[in-house]
Amino acid sequence: MLPAAAAEPDADQLLRQMSDKLSSARSFSFKAYREIDPALLAGTPAAEKACIRASVLRPNKLAAHAKTNLGGRHFYADGRTLSLLDEKANTYATLPMHTNIDGVVAALDERYGFTPPLAEFAVSNPYRGIRQQAQSVAYVGREKVAAGFLGLAGVECHRLALKGKIADAELWIAVNNSLPRKLVATFRRAGHPQVRISFSSWNLAAAVTEAEFAFTPPKGAEKIEMWTPAQMASASKKVAARKN
Repeated sequence: MLPAAAAEPDADQLLRQMSDKLSSARSFSFKAYREIDPALLAGTPAAEKACIRASVLRPNKLAAHAKTNLGGRHFYADGRTLSLLDEKANTYATLPMHTNIDGVVAALDERYGFTPPLAEFAVSNPYRGIRQQAQSVAYVGREKVAAGFLGLAGVECHRLALKGKIADAELWIAVNNSLPRKLVATFRRAGHPQVRISFSSWNLAAAVTEAEFAFTPPKGAEKIEMWTPAQMASASKKVAARKN
């Protein structure tokens, strides 16, 4: 008699386990390498490639530093103030933001149409945010993701398929520790542009300090106002009207 086939893992449960692992960590840090296809970027023909370092101190501190081929960008939220720095332009903006990480993410999305880098993994309940975007979650199988020197040390992962209205995604979650290792989002538009992210250096007991979330403007940096999408659209119309 043949042995019974092992039951396929529950994709939704794996997603919940990942979320619980992240939300239970009071302080943590990680690194990520991200590529964004040019069709998803405004005003540039080149893909954006970024090395990102992120630190979290719950409930209200988040810092993310992105070194990209288009210039360095830095994000700080310390529970009182939100600060953004563009190294290439040497400009920065600050906003009063007396709220927790969830509040910062929600306010930026609502008012300015963007969220901090990889913030979906820093909020208090990553599962809830991911499932708001994904209409369904399915188990694809197990697969190794490259890791270590020259990618020679593979990490065994559960591979999940997430179906959404705007994009479909595949998420790789490490079998040994339930942490995300890879994410590929394919958008439902011409050319099927993607965002590809590889995660590494997870530390769920990181000894982060208050200083990591404190922002001091660089010498000579210019303070600018952060515009909402409506303000930018209005300014563009005025410029176009003057040209005509």
